[in-house]
Amino acid sequence: MRKKLLLLFTTILAGYYGLFAQNPVVDSLKNLLNAHPGEDTVRINLLNNIAQEIRRVDRTLTQPYVAEALKLSQKLHYEKGEAYATLYTAQLNWDKFNYSEGHNNFKKALKIFEKLNDKNGIALVLRHSGRMSVDEGKYIEALDDLLKSEKTAEESRNIKLAIDVKGIIGYLYNVIGEYAKAIPYYTDALNQAKQIGYTAGMAGSYNSMGKTYKTQGDYPKSLDAYQKGLVYELELKNPESISIAYGNIGDVYERMNKYPEAFSNINRFVSFYKPKQKNEDRLSWGYWLLGRAFLHSGRPDSGLFYGKQGFMLAEKVGYRLYLAELSKLTADGAAALKKWDTAYKYLSLSSHLQDSLRGAEITRKTTMLQANFDLDKKQTEIALLKKDKELQMAENRRERAFLVMVLGGLATVIVLAVILFRNNRHKQKANVLLQKQKHEIDNKAHELSIQKDELEQSYRNVELLSEIGRKITSSLSVEKIISTVYDNVNALMDASVFGIGIYNEALKRIEFPATYENGKALPFYSNSIYEENRFGALCFISGKEIIMGDLGQDYKNYVQNIPTPKEGRQAVSLIYLPLRAKERILGVITVQSFEKSAYSDHHLFMLRNIAIYAAIALENAEAFDKLNQTFNSLKKTQSQLIQAEKMASLGELTAGIAHEIQNPLNFVNNFSEVSVELAGELKENLASLNFNGKEKENISQIIDDLMQNQEKINFHGKRADAIVKGMLMHSRTSTGQKEPTDINALADEYLRLSYHGLRAKDKTFNANFKTDFDPDIKKINIIPQDIGRVILNLFTNAFYSVTEKKKQLNGEYEPTVLVTTKMIDDKVELRVKDNGIGIPKKVLDKIYQPFFTTKPGGQGTGLGLSLSYDIITKGHGGQISVDTKEGEFAEFIIQLPANPIT
Repeated sequence: MRKKLLLLFTTILAGYYGLFAQNPVVDSLKNLLNAHPGEDTVRINLLNNIAQEIRRVDRTLTQPYVAEALKLSQKLHYEKGEAYATLYTAQLNWDKFNYSEGHNNFKKALKIFEKLNDKNGIALVLRHSGRMSVDEGKYIEALDDLLKSEKTAEESRNIKLAIDVKGIIGYLYNVIGEYAKAIPYYTDALNQAKQIGYTAGMAGSYNSMGKTYKTQGDYPKSLDAYQKGLVYELELKNPESISIAYGNIGDVYERMNKYPEAFSNINRFVSFYKPKQKNEDRLSWGYWLLGRAFLHSGRPDSGLFYGKQGFMLAEKVGYRLYLAELSKLTADGAAALKKWDTAYKYLSLSSHLQDSLRGAEITRKTTMLQANFDLDKKQTEIALLKKDKELQMAENRRERAFLVMVLGGLATVIVLAVILFRNNRHKQKANVLLQKQKHEIDNKAHELSIQKDELEQSYRNVELLSEIGRKITSSLSVEKIISTVYDNVNALMDASVFGIGIYNEALKRIEFPATYENGKALPFYSNSIYEENRFGALCFISGKEIIMGDLGQDYKNYVQNIPTPKEGRQAVSLIYLPLRAKERILGVITVQSFEKSAYSDHHLFMLRNIAIYAAIALENAEAFDKLNQTFNSLKKTQSQLIQAEKMASLGELTAGIAHEIQNPLNFVNNFSEVSVELAGELKENLASLNFNGKEKENISQIIDDLMQNQEKINFHGKRADAIVKGMLMHSRTSTGQKEPTDINALADEYLRLSYHGLRAKDKTFNANFKTDFDPDIKKINIIPQDIGRVILNLFTNAFYSVTEKKKQLNGEYEPTVLVTTKMIDDKVELRVKDNGIGIPKKVLDKIYQPFFTTKPGGQGTGLGLSLSYDIITKGHGGQISVDTKEGEFAEFIIQLPANPIT
């Protein structure tokens, strides 16, 4: 096959695009049509055949041929020609996505074929009607039509049509995720196609096989199957089918992260459909493939573009099959570009569409239809057996009549004896056969009775499972989902031990947050996915079920040694099932019993279906959690924008106030200083004047009072000036950029700056300071000037506090300020602790308010901690808190993200 592949690729691929312009069959039929202008059934058949052949090359060119065939058939009352023309009209409706009109015309064609008792035509209509329903997303109706088509095609001995239908049924089961049911159909179709040399059947079977392997994640096998299918498509020389084959191959290469090969094959598909304006369904699929390739290869802008384009095309024509996938692609592309509103919109659409298309209820209904089909086949077999029995009884009656007639002639006694002897032997054989057939019929009847009971039980199970599914999927809380699943499983079977393990991708482990043993919750535990001797990890990694009725005997089929439970007792009967949602495995579900062989096939069936509901619920919970994270991120961003706007407005206001106040303050300060100097000069000149002692003393006292008043005016003027400057500093928004900063070095620098700054102002100031910096802390992204302002303020407050306590004690007291840093999880923690006067409990809730201060008038503006709070929480996404005891100590704790989002 590989040699054949290479040969065909090198010899046929070069003329690939030339295939689109020529079709010898169509040309031959057109020549026959031109040579036969008469209006008769021959012309109608030629028109119908041309329409079908042209449809293989270009679906948009069949309209005039179909229309003429239909009109002429109705004119001549040629019902067979009308039936096929109506069938082809329905296909035209399908091509234009007019599904409603398509179904109407399929029904008309089916009615005519049934009237003609043309089983081949009936099977053909049901085949196309079922395939259109797949595209429409009506999977129940599709399976019903396809199963009937398969049965009718086999009855009419149309093997090729039966092969085609089996391939489509396999494809349908693929779409809804029932891979175990898909495999027998396309395997049977492939074997039959090989036996009769049916090239189209082999191509279709390999394509179905490729899709199964692809959705199961086995990409090498998928690629091999698709490439084998392409070989047969190239032999058939159908341009549209060849293009689709290239698209499928490109899809697999994209999933294998082989992007050059992916783009090469996908572009061949898109280049065929892009110029054709009436193939929006195919082109939307091509855009989905291109968008994924761009997104995953590092170009989210192009991924978002093709996602939106594909979604609009699919939505335009109602192509539901890929609407959910295209909306998910668009959401992922928008999220990668941080376009949160677009991401939220399309992710919500994707979730809604996935639920409507691939709900677990669909799987249940398909199982019922399959059961009905199998039952119908068995009833047909019994009808045939009954018919054989009736024929045998009629034969017996004829033999008895013949015997009476022979007894009437005495001359033929000897002959009669011979005949009776022979008839007796035949009768004995017939009786044996009849007894055997009666036994077989009784057995079949018994089997049917059992199957009927099982079918009724299955129906009751469907109803019960639907109710259970509604309960499980009604919650978006993981804990609630697990609890609901446990309650329902425990009511259906022996769930002495029950647990759901959820995969944590970051830690590469299966986490069991709520496992129950005999109704009691066990502590949290987890299994690394690399612990191959653990059943949970093995089930998750392999994606296969683990079922044991006797652990002591059956464990050898899975692991080398019996693993010891991390929590609880060892069970004897165990079931582990993967929790699969679409193409992902979210975790595992396990039910265990302390009794041997505790679980029947019925229990397993129920648990499998509950696992489907649990997986859907967990996926919904995960999507909801992601949406919440996105919402919180948007809310945080909105809060930061509001704060920035507030600070900008406050900055404009305070700048205006400062401008208005600063000038009169300057006059007050300047003139008060000048007045003090003038009063001093006046006092000096007073000494030279001839006043008596008492008058001079009075004047001197007045001058001293004036000087003191001016000094107070100057003091309070400077205080007002400091308040205005503090307001400006508080309202100012930083324009600095975050940059990698060594927090230890920054804290050490500002600690020494604070200490020596206070020493420069007050020579009597003295205090001890100690540091304990964590050397393992790496650089973090902060605005160093702003964080420096915060810690400088904390150091100044700490030194003030210990100084005040030293004044109060006036004895043996060693003022100390301790600064420490430490790495805690993903945060950097900085602590500033002093053994000073502490903070009164009654004012703790006010310390971050602007202009609130515990310092005496003139020694604090009340803006330091307020400014620090805004810088830490709003500017850097961190936290600031305080631990204090009045009269003993105060400790401020700052926590900053180690890797904050910039």
